[in-house]
Amino acid sequence: MGKVMWKPGTFIYPIPVVMVSCGDMEKSNIITVAWCGIACSNPAKVYISVRPERYSYNIIKETKEFVINLTTKDLAYKTDWCRSKIRKRHR
Repeated sequence: MGKVMWKPGTFIYPIPVVMVSCGDMEKSNIITVAWCGIACSNPAKVYISVRPERYSYNIIKETKEFVINLTTKDLAYKTDWCRSKIRKRHR
């Protein structure tokens, strides 16, 4: 399969969850985020909502950057597994 080019727009809707990676080689994490969307289409800006008690919150606050990883049907199980592991760890 070749490279797929996307035009600017609202292509992340209606995917219910995304995987958000953040940090550097010293301190990094990936979390499942359900609150994600488009803040502006020109210029392209997105938002995520991460609770302050989450490990990734301070990483994102310090670095001021993150990556939104869109999941696929094939990754649905792994995404859900990650979400459930994080919830159990923080309870």
